[in-house]
Amino acid sequence: MKRLLLLAALASGMGMSARIAETGKATPILAGVQSNLYNPVLSPDGNKLLFSNADYSNLRIYDFESGATSLVCDLERAGFDARFTPDGAEVIYISQTPDSNGRQMRQLHSYNIAQGANSKIGESARFIQRPELTKGGMETRFNGVRKAFGKKVQTGVRTEGSSLYITVNGVEKAYSPVESYAGYLWESLSPDGTKVMFVAAGHGIVICDLNGNIIADLGNYEAPVWFGNNTVVAMKATDDGHQYSSSQIVMLKADGSEIQEITRPESMTMFPTASFEAGKIVYNTIDGRLFEMSVNLINR
Repeated sequence: MKRLLLLAALASGMGMSARIAETGKATPILAGVQSNLYNPVLSPDGNKLLFSNADYSNLRIYDFESGATSLVCDLERAGFDARFTPDGAEVIYISQTPDSNGRQMRQLHSYNIAQGANSKIGESARFIQRPELTKGGMETRFNGVRKAFGKKVQTGVRTEGSSLYITVNGVEKAYSPVESYAGYLWESLSPDGTKVMFVAAGHGIVICDLNGNIIADLGNYEAPVWFGNNTVVAMKATDDGHQYSSSQIVMLKADGSEIQEITRPESMTMFPTASFEAGKIVYNTIDGRLFEMSVNLINR
């Protein structure tokens, strides 16, 4: 009986530690040139990288080919949820500035990368929700009122509290797949638009279909991003409620069948971003350094 239990445990351990991908050596980005580098976001093709200060100010864009860095916006909060459009031609972000009464007002912006030019989208508002992006358009909420710019989103996802809102064929429906004491966050669609991933605070990563049915419960990881349609890169951290005691980058199969450590817990690596097209991930360390690493799936 003990032998059978041991063999079962070994088999289970082998499944969870199986290699999902081959990874290259971690290479520093902008080492010795800039500091306070956090919140990385790769463009879809992996040729450019957004990053900002720890407080999300001073949003910048780095070009891997030229090695040049350009300032996108130096206003507060600009690096919070800043993202590339699906075609990689623009950066969409939300800045924050106080009005004459000291109230924090938010403004939605678009940064044209080729022109190096910013433009405002809509009016400033006290609350602007993270935009849902699609090819040729986007939708968001200004003080709770939904507005579309360009093409209407046909397939999308957003969260509000402990509700997951999934749009299919332009029709939005609300779901609550799992309980969460502090709501849902880090929501995203798989590249092929067939799956939804989000983090339920206090619970972990959940993947469901477009009808809100749970496909996989990946466990207590944070800041997940897709690497293709069937693989996820995420952060595994521990803390005492005030500061981190460990943090590492992991890769998981989207069905929860396999997990691979990309960095060690003591490396204090966190908040990954990924480009499947370029075969790379980028992450920051707790002390504000950026690293890139090549990643190639073993079984696609």
